Amino acid sequence: MGDKKNKKKNYYLVDYENVHKAGLNGIEELNRTDTVIIFYSENADTLSFELHHYLANTKAVVKYIKVDTDGKNALDFQLSSYIGYLIGRNEHCKCHIVSNDKGYCNVQDFWLKRDAKIKLVPCVKSQTSNKGVKKSDILEALQAISMKEDDKNKTAEIVKKQLKIGASSLSQLKVNINNELIRYFGTEKTKKIYALIKPLIK
Repeated sequence: MGDKKNKKKNYYLVDYENVHKAGLNGIEELNRTDTVIIFYSENADTLSFELHHYLANTKAVVKYIKVDTDGKNALDFQLSSYIGYLIGRNEHCKCHIVSNDKGYCNVQDFWLKRDAKIKLVPCVKSQTSNKGVKKSDILEALQAISMKEDDKNKTAEIVKKQLKIGASSLSQLKVNINNELIRYFGTEKTKKIYALIKPLIK
């Protein structure tokens, strides 16, 4: 059964061995409905005093899971398994894998096909920064050029879809948005559209 109490819960599962301190950028923007779970191993098992202070000042719940098992990709496997556990407990939760390891794309794709809310991001900030991008923001930006309403709505649909899917980096996210726009509108029209919506993706 789902965890009804945590219906709107956001989880940030941090591959600390991969991203280190940089992956936690933006943690101060989280709130009490967010939980940060830091997966670490003996290869990366120290946190500086500065980082401890940083973590202590977030409103989010912070948990630590040490991966004791040796072996290649042990942390990756356990983090991936934990995502399944979280989704099994609460199908409405949103999971963010904080890592630059593109191997997690397979985990993301698996769950997206099953309508789970999951995203691969390079740091916490990359997710919190795009929380405020609304359809109305996109439509307003497109007022600067002459477009059919259907095309404006399609542009907003493409952008929102790519934001939901996420990417391994902000630059890759922008590339993915641009590429999908090109497939729909063609290169020349996309240049004008993308120039207007690019400032929204940050």
